[in-house]
This record gives sequence, C-alpha cells and structure tokens, in this order.
Amino acid sequence: LYQGATQNFVYADVEGHIGYYGAGRIPVRKSGDGSVPYDGTTDAGEWTGYIPFDKLPHVYDPPEGFIVTANQRVAGGSYPFHLTHEWSAPYRARRIYNLLQAKPKLKPDDFRDIQADTYSIPAHTFAREVVKLAGVQTNATTAPGDEKWRETLKLLGEWDGRTDSESRGALMAVLMRDRFRQRIVAAALGAERAREYRWSNANSFIDRIITERPNEWLPKEFKDYMQLVRACESEAREMITKKLGADETLWTWGRYQPVRLTHFLASIPLIGQQFVIPEFPQQGSLSSVNVGMFVSMRFIATPDNWDESRQGIAVGQSGDPSSPHFKDQLQDWRAATPRAFPFTKAAVEKAAKPTLVLMPAK
Repeated sequence: LYQGATQNFVYADVEGHIGYYGAGRIPVRKSGDGSVPYDGTTDAGEWTGYIPFDKLPHVYDPPEGFIVTANQRVAGGSYPFHLTHEWSAPYRARRIYNLLQAKPKLKPDDFRDIQADTYSIPAHTFAREVVKLAGVQTNATTAPGDEKWRETLKLLGEWDGRTDSESRGALMAVLMRDRFRQRIVAAALGAERAREYRWSNANSFIDRIITERPNEWLPKEFKDYMQLVRACESEAREMITKKLGADETLWTWGRYQPVRLTHFLASIPLIGQQFVIPEFPQQGSLSSVNVGMFVSMRFIATPDNWDESRQGIAVGQSGDPSSPHFKDQLQDWRAATPRAFPFTKAAVEKAAKPTLVLMPAK
C-alpha cells in the first residue's frame, strides 16, 4: 500500500468502475492537530500511530456516477481523524461538479472543455454583488465626476466571469476583490498580521461578507460597504496603471498576469539565452478549473479505448533546447488541447517518429 506523502488517487477501469483514495501516511496525535507548536517538555504532541489505510477517505462507484477532486476538503465534520486545515478553496471543485452534472453523458472533448474552463466563481460573485450594491445606492452611479466609477460598474456588469487573457472585467474584478479581502483581514487582525495571513481558504469567507455585508466586519474607517468598495476600486486602478500604464484598452487579465516559464539555466551568461521562453498572457486563474501558469500536465483517459487518451505538458518532452521537442507542446498547452497519447504497443510504434536507443557499453 502507498506509504508516501498524501495524494489524491483516482481510478477508472475498462469495466466502468471508478474510485478515489486519499492515500498516504497521516499521523494520529495524542492531542491537538499539529497546527501550532507543542511544549516539548511533555509528550502531549507525540504521535500514537497513523490513520489506518481502510479509514482514509475513499469512495468506489458513487451513486452520482462521477468523482471530483481538486484539492478541496474530502471529509466532513463527522470524520474521526484530523487530516489537515490546508484544504484548497472549494471553487474549482464546485465548478467541475456543476459542469459534470450539466450533461447526462460526456465525451473526451467535454473533459477537454472542463480542463480549459476559466470561469471564476468568487470573482464573478464579487462583481455581481458590487453592481447590485451600486444599484441599491443609486446616488453612487449618478454623482457628477464619477465617470470612471460608472465605467467600472459597466465593465463588471457585462463581465461573464471568465478569466480569459483578453478580459478587462476579469482584471478589475479580481484586483478589487483582493483589495477588499486585504482590507477586511487587516481590520480584523491588524495590518502586520494581515500581511502574514496565509490560510489557504482565506478567500472563501469573502463571499459571505460581500453578499451579506455584516456591520461587524466593516472596517471602521468606512461608513458603509459602498465606500469600502469604492476605495478598493480606486486602489485597483492605481495598481493597474502602475503596471500597465494609463491606456485602459490595454488593461487585460493576461497582460497584468503574464506566464513566465523560467528555466534554471536561463540566467547563466553565454548559454542561458537558449533556455529562455518569452512570457505570454495568462489564461485562467487560481479559482478557475484552468489555473493558468500552474498546470504542469493535462490528461484525459479513455478506458474503453486507451489509445484515444490524451496528454499534454507545459513545454516539451526534451530538455535539450536544440531539440524540436524542447517546446513543441507549448501552444497546445496554452490552448488546453492535450495531444493524442497512444497506449498499446502497436499504437505507440505507429505514432513514433525518431527513436533513441540506449545501449550499455561492451
């Protein structure tokens, strides 16, 4: 049985069965959960063993007919063991779940579309709530001299929630939401602690605050949430102007968030230039299924015919910059179109081009 660091293992076979196992060695502690240091003079923090393999989170042939795993929480409050506090926010898993439910039967191209999906639940939620709030406080949209604010509201109102590289609405929504979160956290914890705040789910509670707008969470320097949102919009504009300039037609998500695939040897004089891959606009975000620059591989398996599986990596198979395969997968990776991935010996031999044979020295 697997004994390494915890991983999300997914399974499918030719008979139509599917499964999931959150496998790995997870300690059981005498007390606490290991999230803060223990007093080393006592044995209060000692490990008493590991979670038994058959007690780890797992599922086989669930009634829904599909399984979603995107590093989200996989066990509820009734689970008897502590796993971690560092779950990813639920947005990507929720979006995948919704897309899988949208059709009674899916084909490989449907899974490719899911992998390429750039819709951001939290950013779109924030944008819609800002527009709704401005609609309630009508004076906020009619005051003289507020042309920029009205432009922002129009941008957010027309945005479809997708963090595509050419989207202007995505850039404004994501930055405004980030400034909103930072101001909320700073008011609750203080500026210094807020800078060190690194909880992986730090974004998820913002949905409730921008939706319900409770008075106890409103920073004291603002009289209402509209004033807070206006301040966040102003700060977002300053950030974008500083990085992209004053021409707002160039204010796009991809230009603000370029992808940089940096090779370890790229900075070495004389030889480094051949390893440089020019940066390009990002497609997707941390809260969309397509997480942009952080995708190392895409894989679509077809158990009924393994030779129709697809796979793609970020740059290329070869580490030699003089090889035609050094970065020949880059454009497919950017477009989220993984290539054919033959499995059987006959299919591999048919698809093979050059063959490298390594022979031991005699």
